[in-house]
Amino acid sequence: LTLLRDWTGNIRTYSVDRGLDVVPRIAREVGGLHVSLGIWLSDDPAYNEAELARAIPLINDYPDVISRVFVGNEAVLRGELSADAVAAYLQRVRKAVPGTVEVGYADVWSTWLQHPELARASDFVGAHLLPYWEGVEARDGEHYIRDRMRLLRKAFPGRNIVIAETGWPSEGRAKRNAIPSPATEAYFLRNFLDLASDRGYDYYLMEAFDQPWKQTQEGAVGAYWGIFDAQARPKFSLAGELSTLPDWYRFAALAVALVVILGMLVMPRMPGMSVQGYLVVGLATGVMASAALAIYDTWSVEYLDWGILVSAALVIPALLCAALLLLTETIEFALSLWRQRRATDSPAPDGSFPFVSIHLPTHNEPPLMVMQTLNALARLSYPNFEVVVLDNNTGDDSLWRPVQGHCRTLGPRFRFFHRDNVEGFKAGALNLALELTSERAEIIAVIDSDYQVDPDWLRIAMPAFQDPRVALVQCPQDYRDGGASRFKQWIFGEYAGFFHIGMVERNEHNAIVQHGTMCLMRREALEAVGGWATWSITEDTELGLRLFAAGYVARYIPHSYGRGLMPDTFDAYRTQRHRWVYGGMQILRRHAASLLLGRTRAGEIGLTPAQRYQFLAGWLPWLSDGLSVLFVLLAIAWSVLAAAMPTIFTVPPVVLSLVVVGLFVMKIGKALWLHYARVNPSLAAAMSASLVGLSLSYTVGRAVLSGLVTTGQPFLRTPKCEAANSVVVAVRGVGSEMLFLLSLLLAALAIILGTGADDPAETAWLAALAVMSTPFAATLAVALLSGLPRDSATDISSGLIPVGKAGPPDVDVAA
Repeated sequence: LTLLRDWTGNIRTYSVDRGLDVVPRIAREVGGLHVSLGIWLSDDPAYNEAELARAIPLINDYPDVISRVFVGNEAVLRGELSADAVAAYLQRVRKAVPGTVEVGYADVWSTWLQHPELARASDFVGAHLLPYWEGVEARDGEHYIRDRMRLLRKAFPGRNIVIAETGWPSEGRAKRNAIPSPATEAYFLRNFLDLASDRGYDYYLMEAFDQPWKQTQEGAVGAYWGIFDAQARPKFSLAGELSTLPDWYRFAALAVALVVILGMLVMPRMPGMSVQGYLVVGLATGVMASAALAIYDTWSVEYLDWGILVSAALVIPALLCAALLLLTETIEFALSLWRQRRATDSPAPDGSFPFVSIHLPTHNEPPLMVMQTLNALARLSYPNFEVVVLDNNTGDDSLWRPVQGHCRTLGPRFRFFHRDNVEGFKAGALNLALELTSERAEIIAVIDSDYQVDPDWLRIAMPAFQDPRVALVQCPQDYRDGGASRFKQWIFGEYAGFFHIGMVERNEHNAIVQHGTMCLMRREALEAVGGWATWSITEDTELGLRLFAAGYVARYIPHSYGRGLMPDTFDAYRTQRHRWVYGGMQILRRHAASLLLGRTRAGEIGLTPAQRYQFLAGWLPWLSDGLSVLFVLLAIAWSVLAAAMPTIFTVPPVVLSLVVVGLFVMKIGKALWLHYARVNPSLAAAMSASLVGLSLSYTVGRAVLSGLVTTGQPFLRTPKCEAANSVVVAVRGVGSEMLFLLSLLLAALAIILGTGADDPAETAWLAALAVMSTPFAATLAVALLSGLPRDSATDISSGLIPVGKAGPPDVDVAA
């Protein structure tokens, strides 16, 4: 009060509870202050009576200090009291206090117009004129005040119109065009004070000091209406230049420093690129630095509370992941488009033909499809090879015996084995095939049972092994049934992206992902690292990682020399991707020390930094999808709370919504650009591939979360040559995604209905919810597409050598 005496001669209180009843006594002691005493009214009659019992004696004891009494504040607006009830309280107080004391009521200006009977009961019209709450821009605040005062004077001619509250917050959420900041608060108050002086307004500025406790009632903005902060320090000057970011030079210096630091960490490790590539990566570092400062500014509020701390603890890890994702995806984008040098092709053949053992594991496969695969192998132009067909755990003899007979027909180099009770999934079968391999074999090749290889496959791939360091040669997975349906056409484009973009770039760092088909391995290396890992359901990728850790080199041939069959249903497609991702998480957990810390095991050379980066960066989009599932759940809960209790819970800051939307735009933009530039120069093909990729987001995220906390999911074979599902069955299979989609749409509707979406942060959050719902909508769209009739049936019968009834085997068959 001593401080305020130097600024004003009048102060307004709102209650006589919680110590506020001593204000008149202190004001008399300080001197030079008049008090407009407040009596708080609510829907609790007992509380109201207690207020009156304390207030009336004060008014009578301090008539020299208390010149005006406010009986109730916005009680009608809150719906706690009727206008008649307030009028009755006014009458009681007026009768109990000296006639020199004005007795009135205070409420928002519109309440007075709606309840003119209040004016008849009150000695003055105490109107709250708060342009911020109506979304009025600060520069229009003066016009707002003039307009509202005109309306009130017209409605209540000859009455004393008191501006019982006006002001502007210095921090908090924007409300439509009304933006809180110290500069806008100072701007509004400067203009208002000039206007009030010219027009002779009777007014009270809300408020003297910041009130952090009001955050629980009005949201974050409620704490920041003071002319002084909570420590009684002036927040702005009533003269001089105004700036919404007075410390801009400090932020600019920090931004430059962050960009330089990030640039020094990233740029020296980048391979040679054209100028465009370096500019794009530099732009990404600039965006990261600016976003980091914006996030810091958002959460560096003066009055911290548990809500801010909890939201920061939940959101900051997600933002760090987003920053890493932005950087790694930008690096891949730049290198894919603007790398100056690429690895050279394999050397020319030297005339040697090392013996190759081709391993073909089967389990419950359509026999005609496998026989077609064997026919393609029989047409290989390479002179020195064998084929080991290992059928494992197929209980139906009608599936494997025709294949056995076909091997006999094709000749002695096609060796068929049937085994039951093979453990370790596909890896166990491949280890068994390795035991049954000819001792002459120097190279082990593996293909899936549906792949038809080109005759020149081995002739093209084998020269790479002239380099004794090479232990693995990988050709891309490719498919021959992309024209069977629109669904398969779309997923074909999604498959192709990785093999024409990601694998090409990883080959530059000797960090390709080994796949369990169209791959060739040096037998000595395969046996040296211990063969196939039976604990992993992605045994191929895991083996490749161990080969790299042992110091071997891999080569990727970015040309197709074999084509298989894609999943026939969306459910099978998603199940296959779930297995790949879950297996990746198994590998990440098992090899975490090597990948994250660079540790080596006995006999290993260890992964290079580039290899570790490529594997971790390759898994990062999957990990972000896992985090996205948790984030979506949090977003739904957060939205419901913000709609139901907007004064306690507010939607996340604009910067967070911008990060969500920005990452989505970056992800889609990168996918479209690279697919168009490196896979298929067709915008329609790029868009369909991107849509299919989005449709897998939840499947990937669920597999990540499951893979990080469980270990025992089985290897699930991808069915082949099956009938397509109907639309009903396809849609029924994506029930979880539809539930998420509906929940997000309802969350957005709740925000619109609960808050009015008049805050730019709420509008941005609605955009973020729309972005979060897009992958689930994409899942539904692709599921519907997969249920449409096929254009043609998958052909698995052409080109077969006639096979008679299978007789006694002339190769080993064991049960």
